[in-house]
Amino acid sequence: MTEQVRLVAAIDFGTHGTGFAWSFASERDREPVHRRINLFDDWEGQPTNYVKNLTAILLDGTGDVLEWGYQASRRFQVETREHPEYEYAQGFKMGLLPGVAKVTDSSTPAGPGMSPRELITAYLKAFRRFALDRIVAGSGVQEDEIAWVLTVPAIWQDRERQIMRDCAVEAGFPEVPERLLIAIEPEVAALYCRFDSGHSGVGEAGDRFVVVDAGGGTVDITAYEKTEDGLTEIGYPSGGSLGSTYIDRYLLETVLPKRLGTEFMKRARNLEPGAFVALSDEWERNKRNFDPKHRRSVILQMSHRLFRILEDADTRRLAAMQNGVDDAIELGYDEVMGLFDHVTKPLLKLVDEQLRQIGSKSVRRVMLVGGFAQSRYLQERLRSHLSERIELVVPSKPSWAVLLGAVHFGLEPSLIRGRRTRFTYGVAAAMPFDIVRDPPSLRLIRYDGTPLCDNRFDRFVEAREVVEPGREVQRSYYPVTEQQREMTLRLFVAETTDPRYVTDETCRCVGELTMDMTPTLSHPPAERRIDMTMIFGGTEVEARAYDVKSGIEVKTRIRFS
Repeated sequence: MTEQVRLVAAIDFGTHGTGFAWSFASERDREPVHRRINLFDDWEGQPTNYVKNLTAILLDGTGDVLEWGYQASRRFQVETREHPEYEYAQGFKMGLLPGVAKVTDSSTPAGPGMSPRELITAYLKAFRRFALDRIVAGSGVQEDEIAWVLTVPAIWQDRERQIMRDCAVEAGFPEVPERLLIAIEPEVAALYCRFDSGHSGVGEAGDRFVVVDAGGGTVDITAYEKTEDGLTEIGYPSGGSLGSTYIDRYLLETVLPKRLGTEFMKRARNLEPGAFVALSDEWERNKRNFDPKHRRSVILQMSHRLFRILEDADTRRLAAMQNGVDDAIELGYDEVMGLFDHVTKPLLKLVDEQLRQIGSKSVRRVMLVGGFAQSRYLQERLRSHLSERIELVVPSKPSWAVLLGAVHFGLEPSLIRGRRTRFTYGVAAAMPFDIVRDPPSLRLIRYDGTPLCDNRFDRFVEAREVVEPGREVQRSYYPVTEQQREMTLRLFVAETTDPRYVTDETCRCVGELTMDMTPTLSHPPAERRIDMTMIFGGTEVEARAYDVKSGIEVKTRIRFS
């Protein structure tokens, strides 16, 4: 932490909700359990006090932001009939993952024309302005004295983490990496669990535990071991699009059309799209309080705006499916369980796989955190599934875990003592040609006549290796031709530990960097050495290049494609 930084502010940017918290940098010197962390829970338009605002945005016909958060939802419900050009987006964070559909609210007729990246940037811009005003007013610090922490899911890879940083910088956050840290959600949740004074589930050094971070859009699972001075990741990050928002999506896209018919759903989205937002709010309240111990149905009241669209045929259909109830949506106990199990069943399988990989006998506890962790149904299902084997611990404030843990991380990033690499990292390089193993098609001749093999995988770190933060790995490279003016190195990742060629099936290119070699053109090729250093163990991969002859060092930002 630089001397200029007087305050650390964290933003837990979630699929369903987003919140911020902050603490003075001087709190770093306190025992973590006694640190004073400030939260905000007084959002305009929120149904109840909560540390997160809704991750939603309302745009006008030109793409300008009209409202964000709960106010975007409320205004969309009220004004959409008069302004059909309005576009409402919610759950756009997950759109960054390739092949994953956005968890947009089904109330939008077509969804905004803006990309997930544009929506994220617009939302973060508005959120940053709001958070900054309140932090400055409450602390007296200046904007350039704040270091920010932005959380991302563990299942996000280098590409998505980089996009999030780019979005944040475009939204007005600091460009300097030291003042904008990217934090991994289950990792900082693990820090919270370690310091939680209400119900700490982390014991002595050597204690091993699994963290299940169940949020709105994603479920992230990994495992940690407590050390004398921090935590070391021992698990294999896994997860998926199994957050509570997908239960909502299944309700709106599968259950309701069966009740009301697809034609009614289309008609309602066109005439009263905002009415489904109100129904979603009604479901959200019931979902949080659903207790599997009480075999009760869930009643969702239909708003007048939605009810008036019902035609006689729709009403008869609804009554026939609900034992005569035609003015509300009645979900039976088994039906609600089925909605939850749409995500809980695969979640339990992921927990089992994590325990299998790290050895279930060595794990004492499973820590359940995140907004979805407040669900009594999820708690009971996971507790029953673990049975007597492993204790399930739900911290005192599970929905606060990532947010508060992110502040601890910003104050003391060194608390994470090691992270497990997901891939083998390396670059495409020309290496000595092996006449027995290497195919003739990859043979090339260096300026001095030495045969080289092109497209070799020059490994820096291997997959599933536990790497301490700041670990530097250096490789030296020389030009292949005498008048080579630049050197382009393509960065690859592989799922296997020791690929030979970058063209192997498990390898894929994730970016490239180019080094200017013109300052040393007058020197012999053997003296034109470029040292490339890659830094691992952080939440992002860093690289720098050093021209040994000229003494010029260039810090390189890898652009993941």
